Amino acid sequence: MNRPICQHLATLDTADRRATPVDFPSFENVCLAAGAPELILLGDQATYCLSGGCTNCPRFTAAEHMQPAGAFVPLYGSAEDAWQVKSRSAAGPAADGFGFIEDQPSASRRWAWLGAGLIFLSVFACGTMVAVYSGWQWATRTLPNPAALGRVDTLTDAPNTRGPEVYLVLTATPPAVALAAPPTAQIITGASLPALAAPALPSAVTPTPLVVRPRPTGPIEDGVPPAAPGTATTDPSLVDVGLLVPTRRPTPEFDLPTSTPLADLPTATQTATPVPLGTPVVVFGPDAKELKKDGCTLVRWAVQNVRAVYYENLAMTGEGQKEECISNHDETYTLMVVLDNGQSQIYTTTVLYLPPTPTITPTPSFTPEPVYTPTWTPIAPTSTPAKQVAYGVSLSANGATSITCTAGQTCEIGLLLTNSGTDTDNLSASVMEGGPFSIQICRLDSVCDKNNLTIYNVGPGNTAFVNARVSVPGDATAGQSASYNLQGFSEGSGRNVSSGVLGISVTAP
Repeated sequence: MNRPICQHLATLDTADRRATPVDFPSFENVCLAAGAPELILLGDQATYCLSGGCTNCPRFTAAEHMQPAGAFVPLYGSAEDAWQVKSRSAAGPAADGFGFIEDQPSASRRWAWLGAGLIFLSVFACGTMVAVYSGWQWATRTLPNPAALGRVDTLTDAPNTRGPEVYLVLTATPPAVALAAPPTAQIITGASLPALAAPALPSAVTPTPLVVRPRPTGPIEDGVPPAAPGTATTDPSLVDVGLLVPTRRPTPEFDLPTSTPLADLPTATQTATPVPLGTPVVVFGPDAKELKKDGCTLVRWAVQNVRAVYYENLAMTGEGQKEECISNHDETYTLMVVLDNGQSQIYTTTVLYLPPTPTITPTPSFTPEPVYTPTWTPIAPTSTPAKQVAYGVSLSANGATSITCTAGQTCEIGLLLTNSGTDTDNLSASVMEGGPFSIQICRLDSVCDKNNLTIYNVGPGNTAFVNARVSVPGDATAGQSASYNLQGFSEGSGRNVSSGVLGISVTAP
């Protein structure tokens, strides 16, 4: 957009030469009407420089008065047109290669810098004076007064208005001796003093004359202090009133006995005797044996009669718990205990990972309806042959059939019960004839019976091992013996199939 711009409006480049003005109010625009660049207020730029009212500008009017009378004052449509016209008119020997004339520094700029410097110095001087005054006020309020600290009051500063001093010295006496009432001291002034009666003193006190010196009423002259009580002087103002002052007897010395401390007795050292712990008891395991993914459970432990407990290599108390979580695999946790003898035992427990159950999505399918065609097929009679089972059992001794057993003890004779049939069977060992000693037939897991013991599910050709346990009473005589007859039976055959009779004997030595 073209605006009528004043021909004296311009900007300065880095070499302080005239350049194209800015076509809106800006601090970069200067006025060259007076020859030297002058700053223009933004309001004046909008009112005069960048509008048709530039002819009313005081700077413009002053510059035009310097031109010949009747000269034509052009108005330009843009700043670029004004700059080109002004450059062509000012081109001459002093113009540079582009037709621009260099502007000389003006005196107004120097005066502006000088005024700014004076303002800065004035502000600095005022700030310095305020700081000095504030510091002086703080020092007078805070620091002590040297005159008050160094002042010493003397006796010559004030007149002495007190009367004469009377000194009465008494010596203490033993409690058994009663002292007479002390005389009443009287202060007598004047040229003559009456004689005072001497006080009655006990025999342990020596009278000493007392000299009374009246205190001068005026200030001390020549800095000489008054004489001390009891000091002889030739001053006519001193008057001997005849008072007797008791003299203190010498202080007796007491020989106090001192006690000698006894030598330190040896201190008995108590040696701690380790107390053996009881049987170790360890209970260790999780609340849940199986968990799904990201499931958690409490792993608990209760330990007694051990020295130390470590869960996952961390020291713990004898009873505690810890929450554990698993991801997508089994987790094993370790508990280590230190026994009384210093040995360590490790216990482990495992939490199993329970994989998710796959969800079966039913797939719809079309099943054609079958068409049945009746077919006549003759059915031949069939018969299933019966299973042929042969039962058999044998009973033999696993070693000697005669043993010697001490009175009061229980002895065993090993027996072999074998299934000699063709199918799995239940075999029994029975006592057919007994003796005077008590007998039992026992399995290896200590299940016993007095007369008949059955071993279940014995496969064909397999042998079951049992014991004949005989208890010899304590009152058995030497050489006393007992004989027993044992026999095996097949329970599958209804005890119809049996083994031969096996005889055993037990003798007391």
